[in-house]
Amino acid sequence: MKYILKYKAIVLGILLLQTACLKDTGNYDYIQAKPVSIKFESTIFDGIVDEVTEITPLRTYGQNGGSADDYDHEWYVSGDLVSRDSNLVYTGKLPGTHLLTYTMIDKSTGVRVFAANTTLRLASPYQNGWAILYEENGQSELGHIRYDNINKTYITYRDIYSTKHNGESLGSKPIKLKNYPNAGVWSLVVVQQGGQGPIELDSYSMQKALVTREAFAGGSPNNLEAINIGCYPNAHILVNTEGQVFPRLFSSNPIPFSMPWLNIPMQIEKGMHITDLWDAHAMRTYMSFMYDKLNNRLLYINLSTPNSTGGYIDIDTIPSPQASAPYPPDHVNLNNMKDWEYVWGGGFNELPNYGNGITVDGIVLMRKPGESDIFLQSFGMRSVNRVISFTPKQRKLFTGSHLVNENTKYLAVKNKDFIFFTAGADNKALYYYDIITGNAVKLFEKFDSRITALAESDDSLQMSVGLEDGTVILFSISDNALTGNADKELFRMTGLGKIADIITKGGFMR
Repeated sequence: MKYILKYKAIVLGILLLQTACLKDTGNYDYIQAKPVSIKFESTIFDGIVDEVTEITPLRTYGQNGGSADDYDHEWYVSGDLVSRDSNLVYTGKLPGTHLLTYTMIDKSTGVRVFAANTTLRLASPYQNGWAILYEENGQSELGHIRYDNINKTYITYRDIYSTKHNGESLGSKPIKLKNYPNAGVWSLVVVQQGGQGPIELDSYSMQKALVTREAFAGGSPNNLEAINIGCYPNAHILVNTEGQVFPRLFSSNPIPFSMPWLNIPMQIEKGMHITDLWDAHAMRTYMSFMYDKLNNRLLYINLSTPNSTGGYIDIDTIPSPQASAPYPPDHVNLNNMKDWEYVWGGGFNELPNYGNGITVDGIVLMRKPGESDIFLQSFGMRSVNRVISFTPKQRKLFTGSHLVNENTKYLAVKNKDFIFFTAGADNKALYYYDIITGNAVKLFEKFDSRITALAESDDSLQMSVGLEDGTVILFSISDNALTGNADKELFRMTGLGKIADIITKGGFMR
């Protein structure tokens, strides 16, 4: 048995030596794809979120011919497979710069041929234009209008939230929209009292980013039925139906959608019950105003922080005029309006600190209970090195007194010193008043449905009107349009639900 084992070992060793001595002749058969080269007309393609982008490669086949049918195809956007068609027809959901990869796969061999990587840049259609909050079938929803400057036409979007969130309900009882930037990211705030309550969306992708009630340090307040939210560069405030004011302070380098609200309402001497928070060009001013019904007075909000390390909010009473320029005898002291009833207030000509201080012109409409005459009282506020000064300006009869009612909506056209307001028992008429001249009000337009929302463009040259029947109309309010020397109506969108609010996006914010 020992000899047999030795013999087998010798034979195996000889076989291994023979194998090791075989010569490599280098004659391999490599599997190759059919010859094709792939090029694109550009290394960068531009598209728009939620709109179709089409890309057709330039293919050159070998001498034996061929076609796209001889290959399978794969398109990748930022690493995600998005199409298996020969040409790309793609509807992107996220704005930004994306790596675009295309490969052809030879059906007979499975070998891939890659095109050079290219870039797909997707712009947001919601970045600029008019954002619309409306109510349809008891639910809140979002629409949008933008102007296509290349094709000189308006493009509309509707049911944006439910489309973006697989049919999820946005909420109910819609109130207001706000739009603000934070560390380069814009947020669209939806103020509503039902469903999710107030929420924030990424303003470019329109994806939900934050539910406000989940963002309070120490837990949400008992009453989060908001009537308004003020969005300013370094701080925010939320006003609820009880007139309480909750703050949100920003650090110098905040992470978007991460800064918490404080669940303890702000306090002031004599207390306060806020029923009106003025809409402001908050990117242009660090000062705004609110009406305190509890004490029948106007309060100012100072956001001019004493340092650059974080947010700052100071709510205080209107300072007294300088001794050299006191309240004229016919003026009402805005710190104690006594038997005068506050009707409406708005800021005009809001300017940041460009060396002359922070300045705002304010207008307050007031009347005595039971009387029809409304008086306009104006003032100027200025902050120089955080020292606030107040200057009374003028007081006169508001010539639209006989037209307004308790449901009238007002719009401060900030850079033209005009007030637009709805009128009539059904508020289907729109008038405007020139603050400077104080002349009789003028009819701007009559509508077939009640006016429920008014908004102006940042340059005060356009205005958007929302109606109860779901119509949004864009108007020119340039001097030529107001004098009848140019067309007023620019565009009309129909078929939405009752319009709750409209804002411009990408500007000074409100």
